[in-house]
Amino acid sequence: MSYQPIFKVSDRIRRHLQDIERLRSTITSGHILPAVEASVRHRASVESVHSSTSIEGNPLDINQVRAVISSDRVLTKQEYAEIEVCNYKQALDYIDRRRQSGGDIALDDILKLHQIITDRLLDSARNGKIRHRPVYIENEQHQIIYTAVDAPRVKNELIDLLNWVKDNQFVLHPVIIGAIIHFHLAAIHPFSDGNGRTARATTALYLALTHYDNDGALTLDTYYASDRPSYYAILRRLNGENYTSSQQADLTPWLEYFAEGYLTSLRVLDAEIRLLSLATLTDKPALDRHDQDIISYVAKFGSLNISEAESILPELSRRTIQHRLKHLVDRGYLNLVGATHEAKYVLHRPD
Repeated sequence: MSYQPIFKVSDRIRRHLQDIERLRSTITSGHILPAVEASVRHRASVESVHSSTSIEGNPLDINQVRAVISSDRVLTKQEYAEIEVCNYKQALDYIDRRRQSGGDIALDDILKLHQIITDRLLDSARNGKIRHRPVYIENEQHQIIYTAVDAPRVKNELIDLLNWVKDNQFVLHPVIIGAIIHFHLAAIHPFSDGNGRTARATTALYLALTHYDNDGALTLDTYYASDRPSYYAILRRLNGENYTSSQQADLTPWLEYFAEGYLTSLRVLDAEIRLLSLATLTDKPALDRHDQDIISYVAKFGSLNISEAESILPELSRRTIQHRLKHLVDRGYLNLVGATHEAKYVLHRPD
């Protein structure tokens, strides 16, 4: 039986999609300077790698991730966390190449992404290979809370999903299809390990092939990671206890969550482009990486206090951070609001 997800395009989803299209039009119609585009794409890549691997428990912070990605040293099997990071960056590089080559998403793409993501982490019998054994998800008490589809059915379930995508690519909005790809891959759990990272990377690939990733500058991984409990909760609630229950679930709440995440991520991207363009087009001093980290955080979460600034810039002293924040206020990037002990920084929005 062919795959037919259950959902409706609610008013909330429809509003999100309308806002997405308006904002996409604003971003694409503006002239983005090459230096700004390169900067936001690099930042998106680093944040995507950090967020997607941290969701699965990778302990490296974003500064460590940035250092690993920029290093040329050869990693050993013992450096598991670093290998996870390097592999996910290579998966994003594969997505970049596929964006250029174009075409429909295929089963080989999913297998290739898994192969890249689990390189040196799984043996050759499992790396890039559909599983041949049952897979279960356990809670912290080691109780089984989800049973994935039977192994002999996995390949056909993947093919059914891809056929559904192809049949609906000119009928449904790419954000809706991307959301369903993510959900269904997570429900199938086609591999022995690395399913979450592969589902997120495959979703990113689909958005890239449909030109809904702003040439790699847009990442949803940071949105998922910003509230990991909510991300897992909605997936687990709709999946139910087993694969059969997941296929009977109404996916409308997941589509609402995903569309809101896409819109939120697009708004963050728009804010970053505007601020970086402002620095480039005016006589203001250029923003260095630490300044961009601060502005990116404020764009994502709406505000930042001194403690939060210390958490994202652990290599800087409190006094240095305070000076940087003051300079960003003086240069017109941020506004300081609130009393001394409750002071926070928000984006400056010209009247």
